[in-house]
Amino acid sequence: MKKKTPATVPPYPAQWASDTLTIFFTEHLNRIYCANAHLAERLLEIVGTNNFKNLNNPIKETIDETEKYIALMDSVYAALQKHYSFDKCNNLISLLEDEFTAIHQQDDELLRDLYLLSYLQNIENVEKNSIQLLQLINTEKSNGPIAIFLDEYLNPSKNKPTLYNFIIDKYNNDQQTAINL
Repeated sequence: MKKKTPATVPPYPAQWASDTLTIFFTEHLNRIYCANAHLAERLLEIVGTNNFKNLNNPIKETIDETEKYIALMDSVYAALQKHYSFDKCNNLISLLEDEFTAIHQQDDELLRDLYLLSYLQNIENVEKNSIQLLQLINTEKSNGPIAIFLDEYLNPSKNKPTLYNFIIDKYNNDQQTAINL
């Protein structure tokens, strides 16, 4: 997976260096990183395959989007002078693996697409939950630089992946099935 280096990341406040909130903060960064790394890795496995031929372009775009986000996360870790770890992500990885395996087991295109949407929603839910908790940490610490850090680099309003939007539009435009999510 090629990584792109974004611009600069503001320095992480030194007063958080050794407290338990730093550990909590880093664990939630790890969850976000883990979910995105899983997405990029698994989409690379299916791009260009016959079963996903009709989703090839949105999959490629989603891989690009995710790799850019991972590169951003790498710069966040660099600013923290830390490295990501999946040590406490085993349950998350199991959940995502189960979801992704279910996608492959579908012969029906609609069911495959629904499982893909479920997989993407699980990743988004992990991101939103962790980001909300990181914002609560910032509220507790009342730290302006952390607020800027979260707003600029971990914005919860991040757009849904291209693949997600493509699948939703596919069924809304074709009117083959009503999907209300």
